[in-house]
Amino acid sequence: MRIGKDVKTHRQAVINTVILIAIFALFLYLGIQFSRNFSASVSTQRTQTFTDHDYIYLKGYVFRDESLLTVNAPGVCDYLFEDGARVGVGQPFATVYPMPSATEKELQTKQTEINEVSERLRRLRSGISDIGTLSALVGVNKTLSTTYYSYIDAVLDGDFSAAERQSDSLLGALVDYTVITGRDGVAENIADALEQEKQTLLSDIGSSGQTLVRDDAFYLYHETDGYENIFSTAKLDGLSPESLRQLIEKDPEAYDPHVIGKLIHSPEWFLALPVTEATALKFSVGDQYEITFSGGKGSAVNMKLLEVRLDESGDGYLLFSCYDLALSSQLFRAEDVRILMNAQTGYRIPSEALTSQNGEDGVYILVGTVVEFRRVTVLREGNGYYIVNTVEQDSAEGVVSDVPYLNENDLIITSGNDLYDGKLLD
Repeated sequence: MRIGKDVKTHRQAVINTVILIAIFALFLYLGIQFSRNFSASVSTQRTQTFTDHDYIYLKGYVFRDESLLTVNAPGVCDYLFEDGARVGVGQPFATVYPMPSATEKELQTKQTEINEVSERLRRLRSGISDIGTLSALVGVNKTLSTTYYSYIDAVLDGDFSAAERQSDSLLGALVDYTVITGRDGVAENIADALEQEKQTLLSDIGSSGQTLVRDDAFYLYHETDGYENIFSTAKLDGLSPESLRQLIEKDPEAYDPHVIGKLIHSPEWFLALPVTEATALKFSVGDQYEITFSGGKGSAVNMKLLEVRLDESGDGYLLFSCYDLALSSQLFRAEDVRILMNAQTGYRIPSEALTSQNGEDGVYILVGTVVEFRRVTVLREGNGYYIVNTVEQDSAEGVVSDVPYLNENDLIITSGNDLYDGKLLD
């Protein structure tokens, strides 16, 4: 009886063990299924429109149609037009006061004094375009405040050279303030005083002035950079890539005191960009390209590609043209540039979000707690992302599908386990 009872007990233990194993296996299975089907551990992000740009970075050189403005004897020039102004045929544009015995330093000092007074007069007489507006008054008050404290700081530090510069700036800000506020003719009184100061400076020279007039129209520039004869448009006719390299290697010319400025005869200017043949093949003559310059406050302008010139070695250059002369005057002769080659607009999605279903590219999105599939058309692949279309293209491509396309603000699933269309997340 004892043996029979032991056997029965052993059999019951085995049955209990099997039942426990079965229950454990059932819970394990249910846990796996729960994890797969009801887990909400997914990462998401909203679709947003994004424009992807392709740029080429080069170094270019500015060519202009310009000539030096020279006088018979060294002297001081009273410019009648501001820098960059267009002068018409027969218009007096400057008065020159000869100082043949003066040193170059004396000429520079006197010219600087006259330029500063002339600039103040010009600003005072022309006024401010937004005269009387609150924004103008706020701006000039801010300038007055910062310039005043800079002047005080310079005096306290014993930097009297800086104090003198700040004093000049402070006077200019006061002039602007009087113009904006129009206080009882104060501006007219300052103008009269500045005009008297200018005439005193000119009379101290001790020679009568010679008025300059030309029988052609041009743009007047007071300053030169020494490259007027080097990067001249006259050099572009038949310019080979090797000749361009030789021009680039030249140092700027040093002018004598007879040179008092320069004339630009045409608003069209040119940009020559040395390139290899491989780079040149990416461009099309006659097309417009958006070019951004390192100088000119990072300005961008559309320029037309006129010509691609290559030599037998495969080296060459691109030649662009533009009519924005005001921008040209802000640039250095050598400029680092960025050229926009292509721009693609679409939805930007992470590379890991792209998947496929029934042979169609797409992504999974989260709609409430349900996973749904959305089609996409890949336009461009980037570093770790894709740019996909923002509009349905069925009609254009003749594709028939019931699967909708990805839309703006859809919640893309970027990571998750065992995703499929219709999966419920809890």
